[in-house]
Amino acid sequence: MTTDNSGSKVWKAVRGFFAFWKDFLVGDSPVLALGVVIILCVAYILRGSAVWAPTAAVILVLVLIAFTVWQKTWTRRCAS
Repeated sequence: MTTDNSGSKVWKAVRGFFAFWKDFLVGDSPVLALGVVIILCVAYILRGSAVWAPTAAVILVLVLIAFTVWQKTWTRRCAS
């Protein structure tokens, strides 16, 4: 009697596919990935304004970079 493992192979392939995309998009910092999504949403909401959309995007990118640098330095400082 043989068993068909094609279902488990398909499931393993699907899990591997989504694990790859999670690792590719999120990487080491889920905060950074979420911040990029929020920045894109804000830019989309403000898409009608020629001044506010790029200004808000630049400011939010700078805030996100400053926050992630602060977060990494804070966790290193607390760990030592």
